[in-house]
Amino acid sequence: MEAQVIDDRRKVSPILLTPDEAKSKHINLLVVDVQNPKFMTRMIPRAQRLNIDVLLENISKNKPILITCLTGQRSLNAAQQMIQRGYCKVYVLKGGLLAWQRAGYLVWLTKFPV
Repeated sequence: MEAQVIDDRRKVSPILLTPDEAKSKHINLLVVDVQNPKFMTRMIPRAQRLNIDVLLENISKNKPILITCLTGQRSLNAAQQMIQRGYCKVYVLKGGLLAWQRAGYLVWLTKFPV
């Protein structure tokens, strides 16, 4: 499944995954956390903390990527930027890290914001 074309003006939307869907695909995805590092205190295991500029410079446009943040809003914004620049396998964790945690999945804690 790839980014979905919304209309003929090439507007596209990332694929939203529930925590259960994301968990089942987790092993095959590059998980990128785009939370504001000033406030970040927890993250999904295996997630890499990258800002969108670093992400766009260094990751293949064909790599399946799950973008996460605390609530999902920052993830949607980052995913939209990626799609506009030609990335085609972009997923967003619906509800963000909070939904992941509510679903009972493991979360890594940091001692303080990074």
